[in-house]
Amino acid sequence: MRMRTIVWITSVVLLAGSLPVVAQDLHGDEHHDHAATSATHSHDDDIAPKTATLLPGYGGGGFTISTKVPAAQAFFSNGMELGAAFAHTAATKAMHEASRLDPACAMCRWGEALVAGPTINFGKDADERKALAKLVDEAARLAKTSGTARERDLIAALSLRYRPGAKTFDHDQAYAAAMRTMGAKYPGDDAIAVLAADALLVTVFAPEHPGDVLEFDHKPLDQAIALIETVLRRSPDFTPAIHFYIHAEEVLDQPEKAEPYADKLAALAPNASHLVHMPSHTFYWLGRYQEAADTNWRAVEIGKANAARLGLAPPMGVWGLPYHAHNVIFGLCGALMAGDSRMALNLARPLVERSASEAEAPPAAQLLSASGYFALARFDDPASVLALPEPKTPYLKAARHYARGEAYLWLRDLAGAKAEMKAIPEKIGDKPVKGDWEHDNRAPEAMLAITRKVLEGRIAMIEGRPAEAAKLFGAAADLEETPDFRRFSDPPAFWYPVRRDEAAALLASGDALAARRAAQASLRLRPRDPVAMAVLARAEGALPPVH
Repeated sequence: MRMRTIVWITSVVLLAGSLPVVAQDLHGDEHHDHAATSATHSHDDDIAPKTATLLPGYGGGGFTISTKVPAAQAFFSNGMELGAAFAHTAATKAMHEASRLDPACAMCRWGEALVAGPTINFGKDADERKALAKLVDEAARLAKTSGTARERDLIAALSLRYRPGAKTFDHDQAYAAAMRTMGAKYPGDDAIAVLAADALLVTVFAPEHPGDVLEFDHKPLDQAIALIETVLRRSPDFTPAIHFYIHAEEVLDQPEKAEPYADKLAALAPNASHLVHMPSHTFYWLGRYQEAADTNWRAVEIGKANAARLGLAPPMGVWGLPYHAHNVIFGLCGALMAGDSRMALNLARPLVERSASEAEAPPAAQLLSASGYFALARFDDPASVLALPEPKTPYLKAARHYARGEAYLWLRDLAGAKAEMKAIPEKIGDKPVKGDWEHDNRAPEAMLAITRKVLEGRIAMIEGRPAEAAKLFGAAADLEETPDFRRFSDPPAFWYPVRRDEAAALLASGDALAARRAAQASLRLRPRDPVAMAVLARAEGALPPVH
């Protein structure tokens, strides 16, 4: 079984770390300086609502706890729903309000410590866990007299995650093991099963994972999936289970298993921008590119509405929402593959405007934002592309050169295209940038070569040198398909599979058999790609009949 990498982590963390971060799906106006905040800390949004508010439409996840205050129960359940939907600050605020409403509520403290903790996207270092450990200690004290056995078990398990000491990964493993034991003790409990699955997934994918985060341990991943599938068999509409199932099956390169659940998730959590977005992680890898674009468009619109409630000035204020950039980029890549020019341009123009205004950004964040330039190159008027102002950061400057090169090719100005191709540097970073993952710097460097070779291959095709073009496209595709580049982001950092260009060039050179192989290889990477399917059909039509 081939495993797809946990690519959404890089996208979310780096974009959250490079853009001003504010609360997701909330309303409020308390700003803080985010300049010194690391990507690990970006789990905490920077705007909290002034007044705690119950937020409907975020799916399920809540359960009954020991409290005599109905409002505390309501805020606790809403906090669990918000936490499972990755509306992080809203979840923490809801749990804090539950504790305020019922100071004797042990599980309200437990809930606040849970939803403010690490997730598959964001870690929590030892210092950040100290305050959460105090909450769990308080929960344990209260539960001695007011909690059920189940609640005391949950509190004891979470206390293992927040033990003192710097070895946070070991503590997360201890918590996951305790939650697996609870799953066996309470086999019919959907909430516990999904909490256990989440805990297991954190041990696989969290930034605190020792060594290379991409060296996966199948055992906890398989255990998590088994728990989730048990829940889905008896509760097929349980949104936390669907959320994590989509992620886990994508990683295992089995998106088709999550498809029936992805199809209904948005309707089950219509106000949760992240859950509305989530089906695209399934749709894209099944070749449902237009639907991947459409669902992200809806998530982006939810983000805009949330930004309006926050009072964030349009059009740039929405970019502070933690997952907004990820939704934009995912929607862009779906629209590019589907050929939806209107959606691609509507998403790309604000992204380019936003990213071009940044004086500095990590190389990986620049590469993710480059998709805006790719969309303009594909669909915008060449004159508009050539008029784009130069961005301030080096990898985006290279992306602009690529876009300008494509524009010149549309105009059949080969001299202009060659000048832009040569303007893309062979290298920008002199040494790897230290970060959560080494490939964060290798992928931007690879993109430089990919875009240079693609432009050079296009030029060769126009000049009537298809065999040479095939070699250039093949070299670009080889780089695009390396593990470092493929695992860098989700969706892929370069918007289309260059292998399909190699197939078209091979066919133009008269080698229909090699063209068919290349087109088939492209379709294994991006199924149902209409361009690759058309090239494959032409290649098969050019082959002699088999007798």
